[in-house]
Amino acid sequence: MPSPAGYDNVNWWWLEDCESPLAFVVEFMSFTIVEARPVPAESGPKAIGERILRKHVERVAALLTKHDADAILLFRDSNILGFTGVPLAPSDRLICGWINRAGQTALVVPGFEADMARALPSGSVLVTWQEHEDAYASAAEAARLLGVDRGRIYLDGYMWLDAQRRLNEAMPHASFQTDPGILDSIREVKSPEEIEAIRAACHDTGLIYDLVSRRLQPGISEHELSREVIEQLVKMGVTPFGDLIQGGESAAIPHQPAGPRRFRDGDSVIVDFVARKQGYLGDMTRTFALGRASDDFVRAYQTVRAAQQAAIRAARPGVSCESVDAAARSVIESAGLGAYFTHRLGHGIGLDVHEPPYLVRGNARRLEVGMCMTVEPGVYLPGRFGIRIEDVIAITADGSEVLSNSVPTDVCRILGQVAS
Repeated sequence: MPSPAGYDNVNWWWLEDCESPLAFVVEFMSFTIVEARPVPAESGPKAIGERILRKHVERVAALLTKHDADAILLFRDSNILGFTGVPLAPSDRLICGWINRAGQTALVVPGFEADMARALPSGSVLVTWQEHEDAYASAAEAARLLGVDRGRIYLDGYMWLDAQRRLNEAMPHASFQTDPGILDSIREVKSPEEIEAIRAACHDTGLIYDLVSRRLQPGISEHELSREVIEQLVKMGVTPFGDLIQGGESAAIPHQPAGPRRFRDGDSVIVDFVARKQGYLGDMTRTFALGRASDDFVRAYQTVRAAQQAAIRAARPGVSCESVDAAARSVIESAGLGAYFTHRLGHGIGLDVHEPPYLVRGNARRLEVGMCMTVEPGVYLPGRFGIRIEDVIAITADGSEVLSNSVPTDVCRILGQVAS
């Protein structure tokens, strides 16, 4: 059959089967409180959408009321981004956000990061602190401005223990408890706009495979191939988030970083690439064969693809995460390769590359319309080869939709002769 466009150098084996960033600034004691309006920013509200942010915040407020809590503190970088639109992450310098049950939001940042916070939606409160000041006193002040400094507060489950201790000291009259799952439950279910952003990121992710197929040849190293294709992707306007390019025995180690190893004839080659678009991530993995593909490789590839197809068919609303994992795992076990499928089937994806829900044995969480996740079965034969096929799916009313369908999986790209 003819090669798909753009892959003419590859032999194909077909399987049978805002203008005003700052509205106004007022001085309050030693803190600067800024109400900001959105401005263009790739990872800010223009990317995610202020309407989506507002819906996220409204859902938080409703769940806080349901749980009889007064506020929740945001700490993880993706939670700060997902609920305030600001692409900042805590480090040794405190950055955190607040949402109260009235749906009011506040952000606490170092003073020199105030320009980054111009992406805050209108109506938000910004409290900045200077290097010589107590950052946790600033966090407490933000809570006071929202009327929750003496309230019952949920803490982001990703907040560091030392940060929790210091906040507790700064807010002695508040009651703290770990978030019971409010933030994750909201982020797990994507809006149509978020799903389209993930689809766009998946499209960008797929661009790497054309570049790899054109450049992959014996003698080039994993490092060299990774560097060359990432440079080309950046020139094409893609925002890379991470990549794994592995060959031969290295491909049998699922997350082995690219190294100095040079590709050889007969290698299996795993290419796992993540790209960001509008704040959201796409994730895709494909497996190449360089030169002659062995019969064992062909059979294993067929098995992995059949396992992925079985899992995608099983993924639908109301089905448990573990049952989707089981659907793929049973195919691989039936082929006698179960011992070589060494990881979970998949993970949720959105603002984080790994987020709930997880497709793994023991997870009884039921799938819901709007959830997005990877389906990535793999087999890894130590010292020989590895195979993984990964796509992102969105759960729909009647099943699931593959968002990363720009690169087919019903073919195994092979440079050179095909095994007979």
